[in-house]
Amino acid sequence: MPAPSSESLSFHRSTDARSLNHVNLMVDSFIANARVEDLRATVRILLATMPPSTAQAFTKAARSRLSSSNASPLPHPQVLFYFDGTDASPTSGLYDVLAHARALYGAGMGLTSFGIFTTIIRNSLGLRWTPFGTVIDAFTLIDGDICQALQSAKEEIDSGRAGDLDSTRAKVADLRAALKECADAIARWGGNFPFERAAATLEVWKI
Repeated sequence: MPAPSSESLSFHRSTDARSLNHVNLMVDSFIANARVEDLRATVRILLATMPPSTAQAFTKAARSRLSSSNASPLPHPQVLFYFDGTDASPTSGLYDVLAHARALYGAGMGLTSFGIFTTIIRNSLGLRWTPFGTVIDAFTLIDGDICQALQSAKEEIDSGRAGDLDSTRAKVADLRAALKECADAIARWGGNFPFERAAATLEVWKI
């Protein structure tokens, strides 16, 4: 069988390049137009069926995106709670901020998410609430979130991505101080401290 000519090889290379570009354009069209729930399902399926290295590459890309876009303590100014003088309630802004924190610690940036939780806790100082209101439900979720952020931060430190140790200790100390301020403030009006698990986990964590 005769060897293919250089002209034939050139044709196949250009055809393959056009096909690849066509596939990339189709994928980009899907990403740009798919519903959020479809994108989430697609990503979960991809990560569940690919080798562990794919998930590692994905979280690395996520960290790069979050670092370059907005990893500040609050993505933008927010009113986190309403307070009528008797009972507090969460705002939609609180859940927007929590979504940002969850994206951070989920991508392995637990230490950065500490700033968000510290801000939320200090925003709650001076508030009061009823034992079975919506703000207690929100605080229960946040207590669990902080525990997950602590685990993310531990993995961040163990992997060597945390950077300066003094800065890391300062972030941990600030979160611990905010929890202590919150506990003291609640004790003054006789309420129940809602962040027991997070405070207990943080208390025994040594860096």
